[in-house]
Amino acid sequence: MIDFHSHFLPDMDDGSDSIETSLAMLHESWRQGVRLMFATPHFYAEEDDPESFLARRSEAYARVREAIEARQDSEIPDILLGAEIYYFPGMSVAEELRALSMGTTPFLLIEPPMIPWGNSMLDEIELTGENLHCIPVIAHVDRYMRMLRDASLFDRLRDRRILIQVNASFFVHDSERALELLRQNRIHFIGSDCHNMDERAPNMGSAEEIIRLDGATEYFRTINQRIFSLLERQQQL
Repeated sequence: MIDFHSHFLPDMDDGSDSIETSLAMLHESWRQGVRLMFATPHFYAEEDDPESFLARRSEAYARVREAIEARQDSEIPDILLGAEIYYFPGMSVAEELRALSMGTTPFLLIEPPMIPWGNSMLDEIELTGENLHCIPVIAHVDRYMRMLRDASLFDRLRDRRILIQVNASFFVHDSERALELLRQNRIHFIGSDCHNMDERAPNMGSAEEIIRLDGATEYFRTINQRIFSLLERQQQL
């Protein structure tokens, strides 16, 4: 199982606040069946630049790796580094954003602001993919649908060159709609969006159980296999 969206790197954002919390999140993710986990700390262009962000991310990751090796932990998912990039006008010409892609994949995880979606914003995100030769992925679309009370968001993305990530909690709190969209192949990635071990703890196992009980495991497997296949191709280049 792959967790496409998480905040377990310590002291990077509003996620993990310590190495102990980071290791607990990784252990819990492994226990639930996660074998690959993308670290996606928040990136805000107004507050940071990609170069300094990458330096901080590398330091945080090195601390995690050192702790894992010191404890000789084996029940830890493989880790790939990425970012959750907060949308900003003009991002389509910010070539340095390519360095924030998800591991070695062409995916770029983008977080829109919590305001009604305008076509100009979606156009900018789509153009980011074209100009930067990447594939934009909008983070936790289900959260926007719920908080903005806009059930049309999945439909509005249907014909755009933009992919969709939903949170595992979508399957817990709105399972009927989530499973329907999964079976329609309109969900491209699933992530826990975990931030800690309390109210936003790892929960990919809960989504997997709901999907399994519904008999939709093949659709879930397709999502994971898409990423694994892409990573394997990249390693062969």
